Amino acid sequence: MKKTVIVFMLLIAVVFLAGCTSNTAPGQEIAQDTIRAHYDHHGDWSPGLGCYEKVSGYAYNTGNASAGNVVLNFNLVDTQTGTIRDSRSVFIGTMGAGQSRTFETDLDGECTPDYRVDGTIVR
Repeated sequence: MKKTVIVFMLLIAVVFLAGCTSNTAPGQEIAQDTIRAHYDHHGDWSPGLGCYEKVSGYAYNTGNASAGNVVLNFNLVDTQTGTIRDSRSVFIGTMGAGQSRTFETDLDGECTPDYRVDGTIVR
């Protein structure tokens, strides 16, 4: 009886968490002046964070001069309601001509909704 309850609880947990671990989006590109960024995101789950979207990518300077105070803003948007669930800013700093930097951040979500990640570059 105890084994049946454990198996049943594990099955419920897998079904419940399947929504936040199956989201994968194709890469997206954003641009502001000479700064470009490419990012991907996918749903994930951990005991400490619960369901979240992991955003990772790289920013690069296509210009011939340095760009200072580069910041990337990311919003986790519920695709059904259009509301923003979480937002994060990623400070990139000064980027020299032709320089690139990688970044990674987590956006807090819930396990059942579908999300998209919108990104912008602020200088």
